[in-house]
Amino acid sequence: MSSVLHEEGRPENPLREEMLQHLVRAFIREGYTVKGVLGLAGFETPPMIRNRGFGSRRDRVPDVVGIDEVRKRIVFGLVRSDRKSLDTEDALEEYNVFLDHNEGLETKASILLVQMPAGLLPEFTSMITHYIHREYWHRIVPVEFNQTHL
Repeated sequence: MSSVLHEEGRPENPLREEMLQHLVRAFIREGYTVKGVLGLAGFETPPMIRNRGFGSRRDRVPDVVGIDEVRKRIVFGLVRSDRKSLDTEDALEEYNVFLDHNEGLETKASILLVQMPAGLLPEFTSMITHYIHREYWHRIVPVEFNQTHL
């Protein structure tokens, strides 16, 4: 896969780039059709997703967006490369915006895959149960990233 670039065109953090590529592979492994990846050559840029009243009210762009053709739902993906990126106000707002997307469609409501280093999974789970509405929990899928060669 090609490299990830900042909006200014500079190479981004190599760990984040590796994690983004891993998340794309996780989408494919799960059978999701990847429709957009933020900053990865060869893919469209994901669309802005409407913020229906959370935090700053700014619309958000996921790192990855795809389609679950079997369940006919949208799948969003986010990369969280370190502890501090898990529960900032900005991160919490993103989780809510993506989980709120199509929330009234029951089994067709959008789901969110959040990739993080494996060691952060317990903290992520605790954070989700404290800050995210219970009705969204079943649509959050943690994706563990095991750093193998850095």
